[in-house]
Amino acid sequence: MVSKLSNLSFGNTQFNNRIAYLINFLSVVIFIYCGAHYVVRNWFTVNKIVIEGSVNHITPVQLSYIAHNKLHGTFFTLDIQELKSEFEELPWVSDVSVKRHFPHTVEVTLKEYKAIARIGDDNLLAENGVVFDGADDSLDLPTFYVPVKSSDDALKRYLQIESVLDKHGDKLNKLWLTTPRVTKFTTVKNLNVTICDEDITSKLVLLDNYWDKLHSLNSNLSSVNFCYKNALAIN
Repeated sequence: MVSKLSNLSFGNTQFNNRIAYLINFLSVVIFIYCGAHYVVRNWFTVNKIVIEGSVNHITPVQLSYIAHNKLHGTFFTLDIQELKSEFEELPWVSDVSVKRHFPHTVEVTLKEYKAIARIGDDNLLAENGVVFDGADDSLDLPTFYVPVKSSDDALKRYLQIESVLDKHGDKLNKLWLTTPRVTKFTTVKNLNVTICDEDITSKLVLLDNYWDKLHSLNSNLSSVNFCYKNALAIN
């Protein structure tokens, strides 16, 4: 009987020791976790954001707002993708990269769209074909009066037209695509051109080849119409 009590007492002591060891272990784990959590939250706060890149249209107010209101978390917990998305919401931003620099800095590199034309009165067209709603009335850009869905076609024709005008010291001012077959444009020097063909290449070659001759026939040449079969009309 005494032997059984001794064994039971010994077993209880072992069990109690194991519980004590487990409690001590959990206490140490909790202590380490709390300490690490405190250090991460208070010793690695992001207190510096560096903006790099050629930024001409994104305003300091826009950048400051994102930096102060959208930068959540610490160096380790900061959601880089979320912060990147916030910068991508700015109209002029075409590309963003966000990097951490230990221990307190976040570096943001921005790239702006290069606008080459206006689409109507509300949008801008970038050289890569993207239509965006950036606003800058000071930009001297040609205007395309086309639906947004036709911006790719307008860009293609603009590049063709501009390559000819550039040879003769002129530039595109306004462009209309009234139908897939009719292209109208005016130049900075007030020349109005109408082409009735889905492929404007051949007519632009004619305009290029006869540019000087047409202006010699009429020094105040104001319009050229290629919509007549086997002929062209000038004014």
